[in-house]
Amino acid sequence: MRLFLDEAGNTGGIINKNEKLNYGTQRHFCLAAVLAHDMQSEQLLRQKYAAFKSRFASENELKGNSLFTKENNDALEYFLNNILDNVHFSICLYDKKFYLASLLLFAICGEQAREEFPVEYYSLVSDLSQEKDELFATFCKLTKRATETSVHELFEYLKTYSYQHIPPAGNGLVWAVSEIQNRGIEETFLNDFLKFGSYSNRKFANLINLNALSELLEAIEIERNCDTRKIDIVHDNISGIDEMLKQELKQFDVTVKFADSQAEELIQLADNVASIFCKIINTIVRCWDTKTEWSPENEWILTQSARFLKKIGTQNIKFTVPIQSWALSFCVMDMFDPKYPKEMRKNLFFNPRYQYWNQAIVQNIAELDFSRHAACFDVLYSNEGGEL
Repeated sequence: MRLFLDEAGNTGGIINKNEKLNYGTQRHFCLAAVLAHDMQSEQLLRQKYAAFKSRFASENELKGNSLFTKENNDALEYFLNNILDNVHFSICLYDKKFYLASLLLFAICGEQAREEFPVEYYSLVSDLSQEKDELFATFCKLTKRATETSVHELFEYLKTYSYQHIPPAGNGLVWAVSEIQNRGIEETFLNDFLKFGSYSNRKFANLINLNALSELLEAIEIERNCDTRKIDIVHDNISGIDEMLKQELKQFDVTVKFADSQAEELIQLADNVASIFCKIINTIVRCWDTKTEWSPENEWILTQSARFLKKIGTQNIKFTVPIQSWALSFCVMDMFDPKYPKEMRKNLFFNPRYQYWNQAIVQNIAELDFSRHAACFDVLYSNEGGEL
């Protein structure tokens, strides 16, 4: 098997030099893989994509962001009908604020909390990720070079912060911080804040690329019943951080090669899939945030989003996002299916469907086995230090 990978969404560290969240309008990060199971499968993928490009691409590359527009509807129709399927593609989707929220909660509550209370843990991270950017920028600032003083300042900040999406009675983060302080063990958390999100090369920290790549490879290994150590993995060049990714994955005997997308058409195909899906999730979240989900101007893009989700298969998407966004994606797939009555696209029918998918996702989380993550945890974070 060979994998061809590319990303969409701002890559690199999440915090900029001014200690602000740097994602702008690109809150989501998507890593897509094209899976060629053997040489025959790879040749067929190349032939199909070459035919697509010869018909619709005026340049050497056709970017997915421009492909997923009304102006390129004919190209998109061809892509959805003749290229995309549920066999040769896999995706890992990350919400960047969710990533920082999970780092924060993990540092304070630890692996054991996630293993023993996965639903409560995931739900709290989901709610925490809805808070303002200020919370996460402060977390990164105070743990950049963690000291006893900065850890204490962070704990005090977390206790007094005005949470908008977590009820006081159910705020497990504040409870955990208070317990730590009551027991007088605040200083023992100093090394934890130096550990999470850092790498053996201390120039880098909080690179969502590595997390997404690791989780995607794990998902492929489980879904396809294969050994990623024996797979030929080809990733689009990432200027400045490709060597670091190689170094980190070497600990697990996983080898990644980097290539120029202009010279490798299946990386271009991975770019199309990643860019399209990133645009889909950004659109879905925006529509519900702005309460324009039923507006006629969004009907076309949400309908195409539903087609994409059904064609690629949600079993091939690793959602690392708040439960809210996860459930919305499934609602779009259902309610913007061409067979779904348009007159039922309203809150009256949306609300019970949203509740259904929330419950289904919670059940899925409850059944997850985190022992695999725990087994590699010490290896992955064995190199302490680095900057947030």
